[in-house]
Amino acid sequence: MFPSFFKFLITLLLFTSFFYNVNSLKCPKRHYRGKQEKFVVILKDNPSLNSRSLNSRRRDHFNKMSRCLNKTTIPTIPFHDDTNKLDNEKDVLQDFNVENVITGYVGYFDPNFVKDELKDWDDVDVVEKEKTFKVTSWKRKLSKRSSNGIVQQSTTLWNLDRIDQTTNKLDKKFKYPSSAGKGVNIYVIDTGINIAHKEFEGRAKFGASFCDKCSNIDDNGHGTHVAAIFSGKTFGVAKLSNVIAVKVLDKFGIGTSSSVIAGLIYVFNEHMKNKNKNTIINMSLAGSDDSLTINLIMQKLFAAGIHVVVAAGNNFHSNSCNFAPASSPHAITVGAIDESDKLTDFTNIGQCVNIFAPGKNIQIAWKSSNTSTKILDGTSQATPHVSGTIALMISKSGNKSPSQIKNDLINISTKNVLKDIPSKNTNTKILILDNNNDLNIASPNNLLKVPG
Repeated sequence: MFPSFFKFLITLLLFTSFFYNVNSLKCPKRHYRGKQEKFVVILKDNPSLNSRSLNSRRRDHFNKMSRCLNKTTIPTIPFHDDTNKLDNEKDVLQDFNVENVITGYVGYFDPNFVKDELKDWDDVDVVEKEKTFKVTSWKRKLSKRSSNGIVQQSTTLWNLDRIDQTTNKLDKKFKYPSSAGKGVNIYVIDTGINIAHKEFEGRAKFGASFCDKCSNIDDNGHGTHVAAIFSGKTFGVAKLSNVIAVKVLDKFGIGTSSSVIAGLIYVFNEHMKNKNKNTIINMSLAGSDDSLTINLIMQKLFAAGIHVVVAAGNNFHSNSCNFAPASSPHAITVGAIDESDKLTDFTNIGQCVNIFAPGKNIQIAWKSSNTSTKILDGTSQATPHVSGTIALMISKSGNKSPSQIKNDLINISTKNVLKDIPSKNTNTKILILDNNNDLNIASPNNLLKVPG
């Protein structure tokens, strides 16, 4: 009896599996011949499936795309120079994948097909039209070691001077742990970096480029400026941290959600294969609006132990929750203050902003030469002050989960400092970054906080 029952059960399972596969490969009922637009698609995650089953489902999806829509699937690869461009881009799906974590792709489709068919496929989680992203800066103008493990740097840079003390009575010094971010990898999702600049002392390297028609150099300058804030020997917060350039924005400081996603997936895979898990991502950029696909990937990065620090955006006191990646609860979102502890007129605000840092009149390294500098304003400049501080915390006290690091930043806060807070601001935990001496997490006095 039992052998017969098991034979029946196996036959039934095989039939069900066959029926599922045939049904899942059914093509759309009509032909869609409208103008194709670019979309980002993320497939559903199923934690109960093993890697073989997940890969099988992934293959089924791409087989369906091939058979029904004549779409060829290729892996997302970095652009090596400005000639590395697909000739038949509209017939290709660019697959991005972190094994057993996330699968998705970028491709061109008729919007009616997306609305009527694709978004309702059983294995599709999110479909989103490609969005524009850009830098969040405004262009303006062209040590001694102590015995207690603290380095003291004489400086006239107000931003560094401001973040190591609880008030804005500046003492022209910047104090930081002697570990100085050593052993921490900070990935700059940006316009690239002038890795030969003297500020980086050989600690900067090029990772990959994913923007359209882009070279591997920083032909904008924004990425170099941002990277030197958290890692520069003179201008930086974490002076021994490693810097990796991931280029997703072009020479005009503009990119797309697909290029940003490709950059994030690149860092994700690097983190997964590296033994060193001290990974920080700095995103001094903002989208034209919110993005479900970006925020879903942020959630996966957070779960993998990657610290992501993002700019609040420069929409003049708009709600940061309306813009990606600032809207993500799985990132640390940074707004900008000026020299007098006032919110800058350009910074975004709202419940999604976790912390404020110096973001006005910031003089840092520039792309023009290996010694050049430039002054910029923006939440782009505020963001790497926080990335650098996290690097200091990790190198001094060890790595923790992203939620623990975020909580530490809040718990070590000082209160009643921010001035002229707009009445429409809805955040009850507004912070000003303050590294106060050696970042002793046991003594809650490193940040400045307005009480909720």
